[in-house]
Formats: sequence, C-alpha cells, structure tokens
Amino acid sequence: MERIISTELSGYESKEVRLDGWLHNFRELGKLGFLIVRDRGGLVQVVVDNKDTLKELASLQPGSVVRVVGTVKKTDSTDIGVEVVNPTVEIKVPIKEVPPVSYNKKSIDVNIDTELDYRPLVLRNLKKQAIFKVQAVILQKFAESLRSQGFTEFKSPVIMSAPSESGASVFEVNYFEGKAYLAQSPQVYKQIMVTAFERAFCVGPVFRAEKHNTTRHIMELTQMDAEMGFIDNYDEAMQIAENVIRHIVDGVVETSKDVFALYGVELPKLPNGRFPKIKVREALEIIERRIGKSAEREELDLDPEDEREISKWALEEKGSDFLWVVNFKSNKNFYTWDNPEEASESLSFDLEFRGLEMLSGTHRIHEYEKLFERFKEQGLSEAYYEHYFQAFKYGMPSEAGFSFGLERLTMKLFNLQNIREATLFPSDLKRIAGANRIKEKLGSDKEVVAKIKKILDSRAVAYEFSEHEAVRTSEEAAALRGTSLSNGAKALILSGKKTNTPVMVVIPGDKKISFEAVTAAIGEKAEFEKPENILATYGIKVGGVPPFGNLLGMKVYMDSAIAQLEQVSFNAGMQTCSITMKGEDLAEVTEAEVGNFAV
Repeated sequence: MERIISTELSGYESKEVRLDGWLHNFRELGKLGFLIVRDRGGLVQVVVDNKDTLKELASLQPGSVVRVVGTVKKTDSTDIGVEVVNPTVEIKVPIKEVPPVSYNKKSIDVNIDTELDYRPLVLRNLKKQAIFKVQAVILQKFAESLRSQGFTEFKSPVIMSAPSESGASVFEVNYFEGKAYLAQSPQVYKQIMVTAFERAFCVGPVFRAEKHNTTRHIMELTQMDAEMGFIDNYDEAMQIAENVIRHIVDGVVETSKDVFALYGVELPKLPNGRFPKIKVREALEIIERRIGKSAEREELDLDPEDEREISKWALEEKGSDFLWVVNFKSNKNFYTWDNPEEASESLSFDLEFRGLEMLSGTHRIHEYEKLFERFKEQGLSEAYYEHYFQAFKYGMPSEAGFSFGLERLTMKLFNLQNIREATLFPSDLKRIAGANRIKEKLGSDKEVVAKIKKILDSRAVAYEFSEHEAVRTSEEAAALRGTSLSNGAKALILSGKKTNTPVMVVIPGDKKISFEAVTAAIGEKAEFEKPENILATYGIKVGGVPPFGNLLGMKVYMDSAIAQLEQVSFNAGMQTCSITMKGEDLAEVTEAEVGNFAV
C-alpha cells in the first residue's frame, strides 16, 4: 500500500490508508487511546481501541517510528478535519528513553543554550520547525525575484587564496603546503560574473572571524548576494532589492501567515511606493532631535542604538518597517566609489529592518586604474587578485550590488531575541556548527591556574594574583584575604538530574544558590556535584574551584551581584591562590549568562 502524507488525508475519507511517521504524543482516555503521528505534513490523530496496541504504545516515548494502516474518518476534533480509526499499528523503531527536552508541546520554554544543545530534538517541535520552513520560503522567493529581473545564479567559492574583503578578520585554513581563507563574502566572484552574465546572484555560506558575542552576530552566516552591470545610479540596485523584499514578504504572507500568528508578531509594514530613504547625516540629526544623542561620530556610521531609533522614526513617520540609509563614510573599502559631491561620503546604502541592518550595498569602482590605485592604498597584495583584475582590465561596466543576511532577515521577521534562534546550527565563540566546541582537557589544578592567567593576560584584563595558605570555604578565603564575603565569588558545580549535564553557578560568598532560578535557566532540576567527582574529573579540590566553568567545558551562570562588583575575589583553581578583578570583566571572559541565581 502506498504511503499517504497527513496533508493529503482529507481526500481519502472512508478509505483505508497507510501513514508512516513518528510517535509525537500518546494519551489514554478510558478504553481509547489517541496516538498523534508526525510526518512531513504535520500531525494526524489516530484513535486506538485495541488493548494490546494500547499497552504497547503506552510503553513508548516520543520519537518512536511507527506505521499505521487505518480508515480515514471525518471529525471536528482535529485541525485537519479528519482522523484515522480502526488502525493496525506497527512499531518500526521503539524508543524507551525519555527525551531530554519535551519537544512535543506547543512551545519549548528553555534558554537558547539548552535549545542549541538539543537542536536535533528541538527541530521536531512544530513551532520551532516553522521558523526554518519560512526561511526556506525566503530563499525560494529571493531566487525567484532575481531570476524574473534577469539575474542568473552561480555558486561562489568558499575557500579562497586571499581575504575577499579588507578590514575584517578571516579564518585561515591549511591548504596542502600553504594556507587559504574561508570566504568573508562572494564579492570578488560576483563582480567577475557581471562580465559574464551582466546580472548575477548567489546564495552561500560566508565566515567572519570577529570575536563578537552578541545576540546579532554569528561566525558563519548565509549571505544572499546580487550584482548588476550597466547602471547609471546605484538607486537602480536599490530598486531591484525593493522588488526582492516585496516578493519575499508576499511569499511568506501567502504560505506562512498562520506561522506569524503562532509567534504573535505582525507582518512587515511596506510603504505604498518606494521605500523611504535618508542620508546617514540626516539620520544622526533625527536621532539627536528625538533622544538627545549627539549627532557627532568618529566616522559617518550608525551604531546599534542608532539603528533601533531611526527604525522607530521610519515606522512612526513613514509607516514603513524598511528604511534606506545612504552615503556612509568615505573610503569604505577598496571597491566602492566615494561620493563625488561630498568627499567624506561613499556611494553606499544599507537597508534597516525593524532596528537592524540586514542588507548592505554600494556603487562599485569599475575603472581599472582607479580600482587598482585604491587596492594598493589599502595594502592588499595583487598576486592573489589576478583573476579579479582581469575582469576590470578588459572591460567592466558601471555596476552595483548588495547582499542580504538570511539569518538577520529571519530573526527580524519573527522578532526573535537572538540570531541563533534563526540559525539551524550556529557557529560562534562557544559552538561550531551548533555543537559545543571541544576544549582542551586540563589535567591538574596547576594547569587550571596557568590557563586562567594566560587568558586574562592575552585579553589585557587587569587583575591581581596572590598566593596564600590553603582554604576550603568562602568564609576562610574572605578572612585570609581581608575582604567581605559579599565580594567573594563562590563557584559551584552542579549536575542536571535528567541529563547529568554539568553547569557552573557563580554567586556571592554570603548568598545561597537559588535552585528555582537555576532550574528555569537550564531547563531541568540540578544537584550539587560530589567533591570526589570534581577532583576526579577536573583535578580541582573543593575550595579551589574557579568561576571559569567555560575552561572546564561547562556553561557558567553568574549572579548579577558578582558581575556588578568593582572588585571580586575568587580562588583561581587551587586552594592556595586567589585572583581579584572587576566583576564585569569576569562575566565577559567566562562567557557567563548573567541573571539572578542567588538568594
């Protein structure tokens, strides 16, 4: 019998069908059981009345793979208007172990780190899944729009012999006897493709080795790029981009309007005509009038606060969630024209969307001599750019281009708080492709001390190191240092009761841990790790545990009182040495999640 998908069932009323999927949920009500099966179409309810089948299903956990053969019946009790009755249920892959996250509920209420730790399971949740289904629509509509406007798609290299842009950090990779770089941008290649296709676009991963640890930055992102030749003004590229945005918004509204209702967010507001446009200078003046923030900047640019404020202005005054900001600082990069009418500006443009820059573009320098001059001014080596300059030496028309960040666009469509929520398997300072970075195992307490000092020195963090008699408690340490208990950081290692995942909680020496707050943060109840286990696993004795849980391979949760201290002291890996430093610096170098974790 051929398999039927849940979305097709309404066309099979009163007929026998076969469903293959995962056990999403199961509940018993008297002599009946209700099996919820998930497949690529969604959820379908199967009504079970066989005693043996009920018993077998009751022993299974979500994720079990099942095959159901039964009759389709009309009903008002399900969203799809049908259910399956009189079933025969075959268990293909039985799962007995309780999943570490309850993904079969309407929402998964865990913090972002827990969500990413269990991303393969979290993606089974229909609400989380919906984000990435919409993301797929964005990619589809981006390509559709550009093809309809005369663009041809190509694939840009990811490994390059030289950095693709100046002024940004890059990832070096070994390449046989030499080295290469992960692409920061397809900039070089999409400009070359203008001389082949005239209008070209590509979608692919790009990499930025910038040590940001914010809610809007990741190290690997999906960039959607377009480049076009034979322009009179870069406004032509902006018009193309507006057409793309409208097609994307129309597409997600048509296919996914219910998803936005599920997240409780409004659909993007588009103006009737062209998107509003202002110069950077105008934006800064508007911001100064609105919130009193000086319009003076070291460079002609917007910071994150500026972006949020000018986006509010655009929505209030222009009725648009989208705003063009143009003419950023001069000498922006080697391939962008400066503004011939204003020497301090460049012919550049950003598109702000709900307080975040999500598209950037410029009018490119197409004249070979001028481009080569700017290239040399920026200290780049021409040996690596031979192919690039061929395109200009033998005839490049006036051209412009732009790039979207897929994850940023998705993030703002859903008003998500963290770009990682809009990234399937994010890479950042803590993770590579979604998985926690495997850190070097420290074999002894002396290695821990040395590693802490090395990190603080490499980041130029101010601290004082001292050696003293051995201490085992916070009270003993405070008395020996001559400091108050409240100025001491107490580092506690806990273990999740369900997953056995170790975490560190750092609280003031005079406080007790709030297990309720910790449970809410990590998504499960936790208990103190045994001293003998800490010694065996980390080589550290109780009393010497430092607040650097990140060095020990665990997440750090730090009480806000610690992060706010001007001077905080703690044992630095051994019972016989201490470090005193600023609380704010401690929170940063330990990559801590700061909150209220003490009582």
